Formats: sequence, C-alpha cells, structure tokens
Amino acid sequence: MTIEIRPVAGYAEYMACEALQDVAWGSFGIVPLNMLTTVHSSGGVVLGAFDTAAPAAPLVGFVFGFLGRAADGRLKHCSHMAAVLPAYRDARIGERLKLAQREAVIAQGIDMMTWTFDPLISRNASLNFRKLGAICRTYKQNVYGPDPVPTDDLPTDRFQVEWCLNSARVVARLTSADQSLSAEEILAGATLLNPDPEGAPAPMVGERLALRIPADIDTLRTTNFAQARAWRYQLRTLASAAFAAGYHVAEYARHGDSGYYGLVRKL
Repeated sequence: MTIEIRPVAGYAEYMACEALQDVAWGSFGIVPLNMLTTVHSSGGVVLGAFDTAAPAAPLVGFVFGFLGRAADGRLKHCSHMAAVLPAYRDARIGERLKLAQREAVIAQGIDMMTWTFDPLISRNASLNFRKLGAICRTYKQNVYGPDPVPTDDLPTDRFQVEWCLNSARVVARLTSADQSLSAEEILAGATLLNPDPEGAPAPMVGERLALRIPADIDTLRTTNFAQARAWRYQLRTLASAAFAAGYHVAEYARHGDSGYYGLVRKL
C-alpha cells in the first residue's frame, strides 16, 4: 500500500468521491459532484487519498470542506466530510488527510478549522483530541434528524470541535503523541460525572471533569440498545451542562471497555 494525498481533479475522481460516500454511509447525505467541484473552485478543499500501488491508483479516502465564519466573524474552514474505505481503515489515512487539509487551509491564511463528530465514537475522539489537539465546547443535538427520533435509533448528536491550526497546543500535539494524557491521568484529580450510564451523575465540581463513554458504541447498539440510548442522553445532558459552565473537552483516552473525555476550564 502506497498512499498519495493530493487535490481531487477531474470528473472520474469527483465521481469516485460520490461512490466512496455511498460505501461509507449509503445514500444518506451524499455531497454530489456539482457541489464538490463548485466548492473546490471557490476556496474550498477537496483532497483525495489514492493507493498508487494498486491497479489504476483508486481513490480510497477523501476530505471535503469549505469557507465559513466563526461566531466572532473571522474566517474559518468548515471541514464537512472525511471518509476512508473500510479496507483501508486503521492505516492512519484519515489522520494524513486531516494534516494535509491543515496545510492547505494554512496556505490560505486561515488558522481555524471546525467540524462535527459523534462523541460516542471512540476512534474519532482519539484522533480529534489525542492526535490532532482539537478542543470542544459545543454540543449539537440531533443535527441530521430525523425528528422525532425513531424508538429503534439514536439521535444524531454531535460535538463541534475547534482546531486552532497554529496554536502551541496543536503544534506540540502534532510533534509528539506523548503530549496527550492517559485515561489514568485524565481521571486523576478529576470529577468523573458519569460512572454509570443509567445512574445519577456526580456533582459538577472542581477545575477538571471527566466524562465516560463506551469504547465500542457500534457493538453496544446491537447487543444492548437500551444502554446505548442511555449513554447518548446522559452524555448530551452532562456535556451540555459542562460547556455552559465554562468547561471544554481537551483530552480523550481509552482504557479497557471505556473511553474518557477530560474537561478543563482554562483555554
């Protein structure tokens, strides 16, 4: 496997982006060729990961984002979508795509990128906080619907992360993964708000908090949907309250069958 990261170009490659989305998510929310090309030619970023060691060097991953404005009015890059073919996951292609996206955005003179992800998905939490050094202080409820939420599904809640591309924190995190904390370090001296997804939460006290999630929400949805649903609504309530109180997520680590977010007050 030899992966090349470069801008997507030409009809066939944009169509490959559509096909990859269909593999990753089915027909839900596919960004079509006409939108990709328009955004790409107007300040957006569309980067592909190509396996140059395979016949015809197929597209195996891509990332797509566009210009937006932060709450304070400054320009930012909104990273809308990133996907990697299942056979190529766990090869750090998603990480490489984000780093290439960072370089492209910095070259445009922009120093902030935001995106959303499901806070119950451990592998994305690990990439966003441990490896990239992003933070989160915004919780969005049921972003993509449907509304009302079917009884056999979970609401599409999301964390919105902020990636300050040139900050000392991000540069240090990208330079050395040792900058991130272990689960034990996150929990040491912190108030664990939710030791039990179906129990009463702990009082929100202290400068440091921790929030627990299951390490494998996909399996849990299949084996114990009621508990998966409890995790969703408990995390929604506690994270929203913590953000309103001035905390933000700065760390994530997994230990055994649980993952732990580390929250602090000081930016």
